[in-house]
Amino acid sequence: MKQKIVMQIPMNSSKHRTKAMKIAAVANGVSSVGIEGTDKVVVIGDEVDLVKLARCLKKEFGHVMLVSVEEKKKEDDKKKKEEKELEYWSNYCFHRYQPPPVYEAIYTPSQPPCSIL
Repeated sequence: MKQKIVMQIPMNSSKHRTKAMKIAAVANGVSSVGIEGTDKVVVIGDEVDLVKLARCLKKEFGHVMLVSVEEKKKEDDKKKKEEKELEYWSNYCFHRYQPPPVYEAIYTPSQPPCSIL
């Protein structure tokens, strides 16, 4: 599952921007990193651990704000949906009948419950 994560980080200079990109690029599952505007880092990856990434960025910059997390859908998913629409039902129906329930006596006393009588 590809994710697109946008985080807002206070970055004042190009040095801060490159440092943020380096930290994000090292995280597990990240396939691409980019800067959006002046203070937003865009991370695209497969199964990225958002908490670990935010924690690493917070250690360096002090404040990280999560703006959005989106699931990026691939073209393969669209093709699969189209293929599912083409499936058809056959005319044969198979019925499996359940056997009738069997009733048994649960309590069958062999001796009377009271031995005095």
